[in-house]
Amino acid sequence: MAQAVFFDIGGTLIYADPPVPDVFARVARRRGHGITVRDVEPCMQQVDEYYESEYMRDGDFWCDHDRAVQIWLDMYGMMAGYCELSDPGLPQAVYDEYLRPENWSLFPDAQACLKGLKRRGFKLGVISNWDATLEDLLRNMGYLPYFDEVVSSASVGCRKPGSAIFEIALERMSVKPGDAVHVGDLPEADGDGATGAGIRPIIIDRRGRYRDCPYERIPVLTDLVSML
Repeated sequence: MAQAVFFDIGGTLIYADPPVPDVFARVARRRGHGITVRDVEPCMQQVDEYYESEYMRDGDFWCDHDRAVQIWLDMYGMMAGYCELSDPGLPQAVYDEYLRPENWSLFPDAQACLKGLKRRGFKLGVISNWDATLEDLLRNMGYLPYFDEVVSSASVGCRKPGSAIFEIALERMSVKPGDAVHVGDLPEADGDGATGAGIRPIIIDRRGRYRDCPYERIPVLTDLVSML
């Protein structure tokens, strides 16, 4: 029987709210630029493709705080360039905005899941590819008390799907791999990574995108409370 449940963060427990184009436009207007969300939205595919290409080329930027932050700054810089905004400080201002808890929301199924697992006595932890601000973000959102440990890739110098980040989390929680479950939204990073560390993976697939995934899938997080 599982003793501990680890969670990914982005796309699993929380999501950017409002979306990036809205926040970018809001920050730009605050800095005196007359743009709207409609001015920003057309470039988002290009920005997403940039991130994907950088991740595939060298995803180890997630292992270092400064490099992880720089990826976000580069993306916001691309958005500024697309909107023809000459403002060197804008990318940093947008990044800083996402350090604020009001720009993130917990998925509707997440809090009931965390409460249910906590009531049943499970140890709860976080294993996420994120920069070193993750613990502060969860604290400021009011959700840090749910977790016994928070392990972000930039804080420990290794990332999913490598097994080292999972092993660090297991050691910190004093849990054996066979007594742990990891829940995430990406079959490669979360499924392959957990399996490589001997942990049972469960993929949260709210939109039914991973029907061919070889791992257990659930459509809502609250299913965990009854299945573990």
